[in-house]
Amino acid sequence: MARDGVETGMEIRRFFADASDVCGDEVTIGGDEFVHMTKVLRHKPGYKIVVCPGDGSELDCTLTSIGADSALARIDGRRRGAAELPYRVTLFQALPKGDKLSYIVQKCVELGAARIVPFLSERTEETKFNRPRMERVAIEACKQCGRCVRCEVDELTDFDGVLSRIADAELAIMPYEHALNGRIGDVPGLKEAKDIALIIGSEGGFAPGEVERAIAVGAKTVTLGERILRCETAGLVALAIVDYERGELGK
Repeated sequence: MARDGVETGMEIRRFFADASDVCGDEVTIGGDEFVHMTKVLRHKPGYKIVVCPGDGSELDCTLTSIGADSALARIDGRRRGAAELPYRVTLFQALPKGDKLSYIVQKCVELGAARIVPFLSERTEETKFNRPRMERVAIEACKQCGRCVRCEVDELTDFDGVLSRIADAELAIMPYEHALNGRIGDVPGLKEAKDIALIIGSEGGFAPGEVERAIAVGAKTVTLGERILRCETAGLVALAIVDYERGELGK
């Protein structure tokens, strides 16, 4: 049913903005989020929404006006988001074949990944990467699971780019099918690290030389068990184990 042109009992949708879009008790929604709000969801003034400005907060808002390329909403309340991890996880994912990356991005966003970096390794067979599409997948996954900070999806890089970045990470973990021992839960510093990198191979896994180079810059190789996991499974399992060991699953 409707009241004053506003549907009641409808789902309150979540939209992302930037901190610079907040001014006093108002926030502006523009870009792709504005298009989705007005062209797809057909929101109108008076609709209740939640806006996430990227600073870890959630803003309960009421749409007040819709222009040609942006909408304005009144901020009715503010609160801290509860769905973000208290540590940052960057997933370095070797580019898989076909559309497997969509699944990986979606599920790792649900598990709290802060950034996803696709890369080309020695045994990577795929070369096509559509960043705008993966960014859309990440944003929709963030909304679905109630996150208040967007998961960033980086440009495609090479293995040298991965090495340069994990060298600066507080903790880098590399699941490797030929690792003889070493559980993620036993990696020194896991329980305290604020910045964790997970490095996952493609369908063909890592070449031995790549593993040696990663270890040389500080990566810790670990086993995920006796069974060899698919590339679209390994990242999810590794991230879920990190979350479990840190007490972020089953609270």
